[in-house]
Amino acid sequence: MRILVVDDDLRIVKTTCDILRIKGHEPIDAYSGEEGVEKVKSDRPDCVLMDIKMPGISGVEAMKLMREIVPALPVVLVTAYSTEDLMAEAKSSGAYAIMSKPLNFPIIFSFLSLLRKEEIVLVR
Repeated sequence: MRILVVDDDLRIVKTTCDILRIKGHEPIDAYSGEEGVEKVKSDRPDCVLMDIKMPGISGVEAMKLMREIVPALPVVLVTAYSTEDLMAEAKSSGAYAIMSKPLNFPIIFSFLSLLRKEEIVLVR
């Protein structure tokens, strides 16, 4: 799967991309919400893992813009800390999940496995 990883922390993006690559996925890196939106336009990922709180546009705002480009794009938002208002907005805006940092990769891989099965069902 092509997975877009969006976070303003370069180490988190690199580490997450390395782990995804080892597990056979094709990670795409982005370091801001704005860059993430541009990558959705050009690279068409199958899924997005994105930080909620970033300089510039938030993960929630970036998700809304991404959904204008690819309406059914699965987006998992990730946060180390966030306001209740932003969390509520993320849920109401259609985030597939909201996870806390540090990332729990077994859960992420289970989620990706479910997405892959849904794709198979949709293709048939």
